[in-house]
Parts: sequence; C-alpha cells; structure tokens
Amino acid sequence: MKYLFVLFCLTALAFAGTIHPDLQDLMDYSSDIELIPVFILAHGELDAGWIDAATVDMTRSEKQEFVVDALKQIAESSQDGIIEDLEIYSSDCVRNIVSLWLSNAVYCEATPSVILQISLRADVSLIEMAAHEDAGLIEPVDVHHSTHEELDKAITWSVTQINADDVWALGYNGTGVIVAVIDTGTDYNHPDLHNNMWHDTDAGYHYGWDFYDGDNDPMDTYGHGTHCSGSVCGDGAQGTETGVAPGATLMAIRINYYYGGEATWIQGMEFGTDNGASVLSMSLGSTHGNTALRTANENLLTAGVFHSVAAANSGPGAGTILSPGDSPPPWFHPDQTYHGGQSAVVTAGATNSSDVIASWSSRGPVTWWTDYTGSTPLIDPDICAPGVNVVSTKWLGGYTTMSGTSMATPHIAGVAALMLDANDNLTVAQIDSLMEVTALELGAGGKDNTYGAGRVDAYQAVLGALWVGVADTDEATRPADLILSPVSPNPVNGFASFEIYTSRAGTSDISVFDISGRRVASISSSEVSSGTHAYNWMVPSEIGNGIYFVRASVDGRTVSSRMTIIR
Repeated sequence: MKYLFVLFCLTALAFAGTIHPDLQDLMDYSSDIELIPVFILAHGELDAGWIDAATVDMTRSEKQEFVVDALKQIAESSQDGIIEDLEIYSSDCVRNIVSLWLSNAVYCEATPSVILQISLRADVSLIEMAAHEDAGLIEPVDVHHSTHEELDKAITWSVTQINADDVWALGYNGTGVIVAVIDTGTDYNHPDLHNNMWHDTDAGYHYGWDFYDGDNDPMDTYGHGTHCSGSVCGDGAQGTETGVAPGATLMAIRINYYYGGEATWIQGMEFGTDNGASVLSMSLGSTHGNTALRTANENLLTAGVFHSVAAANSGPGAGTILSPGDSPPPWFHPDQTYHGGQSAVVTAGATNSSDVIASWSSRGPVTWWTDYTGSTPLIDPDICAPGVNVVSTKWLGGYTTMSGTSMATPHIAGVAALMLDANDNLTVAQIDSLMEVTALELGAGGKDNTYGAGRVDAYQAVLGALWVGVADTDEATRPADLILSPVSPNPVNGFASFEIYTSRAGTSDISVFDISGRRVASISSSEVSSGTHAYNWMVPSEIGNGIYFVRASVDGRTVSSRMTIIR
C-alpha cells in the first residue's frame, strides 16, 4: 500500500471558538463546581478531493486504512494544545479527557469557567454539549416471545420479504464483510452468532470492545444488541435463520446507551472503522443535532464506511427523526434538492409484513441544520426495511420478537454486506444509490418523508452491485489523472494562485464553492490541453471571510482544494 503525505488545513482563526447556545444556557444555570460533559471541536479536517487523489491506486480497504491514519494525524496535530491546556486543571475542574479522531474533537467533563477559557483558544471551532437527557438507545415499541408459527419458519419473514434468500442462491451471503453492531453488546455465545464473530486473536475470545465498562468483553446484558446482531448475520444454527447476511463477520461494540453516552458512540464508530469494518449498524439517537456526531459520519463517508442508522420511533409528526439519523445521506436522490453536506448515514424507517409504514416510525423532513432549513429541507428517512414483529436472536439463547426502527436498521446493514460481497469496490454513495433506486416504491411517488425511497429489495440491489463494474466504480468516484495543487497562500487575503495537471485535454470548469456547496465564483471555463495550467484569482470584494473550495473539473473528472479567506 502506498502512503502519501496527506495535506490538511489547520487554520488559526483570529476569533475565539463558539460555545453552542444550548451549552451556554446550561452554563448560565450551573454552579462553577459542576462538571458538564462537552465536545470541544478543533480546527482541521481532511480534504476529500486530495484523499481521492492520494488513494487513486488503492483498494477500498486500503483507502479506509489510509483515511484512518490521516484522521489520527490531524487529531494529534490539532488537539495536542487543547489537551495540554485541559490537563493543567485538577480533577475537580476537568476529568475524563478523551481524544476523538473521527470527529476531531476532545470529549471531557469540565466546569463552566474551564469551558469558557478553552473557548478562547484560536484552535477551537465549537464547544457543544455531549450529554442530552433524551440521548440513548432507541428502545423497541414492543417485545414479546416468538410464537410457534414464527419459529416454524426456517427463514424468518423479514429476510424473505426483502428477497435476501434469493441473493444467497446467487452465491452471496456477506462472506468477507465485517459488520460492526454498535449497541448494548452481543451475546457472542448464541449458537446462531458464535461462528460469525469477529476476533483479533487466534484464541477467538475477543469479539469487539466494550466502551461502557472499558474492557474487551462486549457481552450483551440487555438483549437489544443481540437481537440487532441476529438480523445482520444470524445463521439459523438453533433453528431459525434470522440474518440477512449469514456469512458476514460480526463485530460486537458495546457502548453507553444511557444518558451521557454520546462520546462512546463515536468511540464505537472509531473502533469499527479502525479494525476493518466496512458496515456499521447503530440504533441510537438524540433530539439534539450533534455536530461531533455529524462530523464523524462525514469522515466515515471519506473513509468509505457505510453507516445504517435508525430513524427512531417517535411517530408521524414531521421532524421526529433523531440524531445522527438526521445526518444527510451519501447520495442525493433526484427528488432531493442537491445542496448541503453529505455523510455516510443511511437512515432506516420501519415497515410491516404488508409493506406498510409502522405508525410509530419517525418521519422527516429534517430542517434544523444550517444547510437543511425549512426552505431547503432534507428528505428523511432514506429507505425502509422490516421492523414490525421481527424475529431474531435472544440474549442467553433462543429467539424473541421485537418491533422498532432499531429492527429495520440491521436489515439495511445486512443488505450492504451482501452488496459488498458481490462487489467489494462499491463506494458508500453507490451502495446507497443502488439500494434507493431498486427499492420497492411505497407511498407517494419518488422519495418522501414517510417511506424514503421505499422498502429495500436485497436481490435487486445486489443485481445492481454486480452490474457496476470495477472500472465504472473507479471512474465515477476517483479523479485518477487530474490533480489540483494547494491554494497559495492559504489563508488567502486577496489573491490566490494554484495549478492543475490533467493527463487529457477537455472542457474545464474552475470555480469556487462555499461550505454549503453553493458556487460563489467562476474562475475559468474553457478548453484546455493536457499538461499543467496555472491560475491566479483576485478574490472579489463581495466574498466574505470563511472556508471555501476551489473545484476543478476537466473532461468529467473533478478535484477540489480547500482555502480559507481572511481579510
């Protein structure tokens, strides 16, 4: 694997970091001896265009490893000063300092006066609450013993409903794909799960990690995680096949699923990504949109890790989808106005055996993020899967039946595993797009805020994955022979210079975009020959301070380079 120097921008801004208004309100009513859990987000991030250029000759798994290493380097460089500052204080003022490389944030519990002091640092971009009262496990709306009729079936209805068994007949069952279930842990001794467990030792005793207790034993003690795990890869050894991808490898990640656990959610995402999981499944949420979680999911997209997330069980009211399910998807459906950021999250709603939406399945649109407002909302959920009366593995053996979007989520993760088994070169955006365009359309035409794109069809999605060839994948997602240099100087005061190299002649478009994806300036649009081309750009007076992207497109290939304008 070829490692290249990763370019990133760590900009020391001339103003202090921002304290989120919700956190400021809490600080105003807290005594100065009270420790408040917070995320301290640092300046510094990867540029996806340069990652694409640097990883052009890598496989999907090699690119994932490369991005993980780059994110760790950025976190170390940009967080060191913040952590050193925090470590000056006594444990009465600061405790439980954790570096989170996936979101370039530092988690800690600190007094209001410490939070205020840290916010004055130029390398801090935002400080927000890291513990919300309503954040935690998305609990099932119903749990009951599986009936004799349910257990008489060799394959549970939810698996056949989405035609996963037809995929197995094609020879694809998820073999070779690691799926991390971030939940209450997994009963790794269950006969239907034990043979599929991930481990990192020859002895096979290490099946993931427990971030709740801080040890290497992710045994379930609640049951929710075992049920979700069974919907991913339960192989039917005890009598009923419950898993969409019974050949997949299951990584168990136990997190704090009660109040104050959001940092462990990100740690779980990090562990899976760092240890080769290409699919994550998570049924956790909060009514408060969380920037650290969204940033982590944006970086998962860069790393090429698919993330299935439950919409929640809050009913049909608009805007009831919890965070991080409110993060934007990796691919924009044609019915979604193309704007705003993207992430690795594919949000799952729940349907019943008649392909009707569950009355309690949460609905969109998402309208509160600054890039997804009432005028330009985000359609959510993205897709639906069976979530009503789902039979799956039970903690301490046997089977149980549960209902909730938590049950739909691992079905989506299992379909992603089947698709990657069929075509390991798929990008996250391609997995999402193939799922959505091949889904059984339900409800209103197109993508809507009840069913999303419809109910997932594993068989049709895998046929689509087989149709997407390796060459198509590379051409669609990687700028193989177009390179854009860093902008110089950076930060930019009034004048910017950069170069592009293209191996092929073609029509070029050189433009500047803001962080919402809006074009703010066109630098050049012309026919260019192969070779190097230099550009000098005087920043127009109407463009304000902030982070922008120079995006160069030539002959259908696109790369970008980030710059910061400070006058």
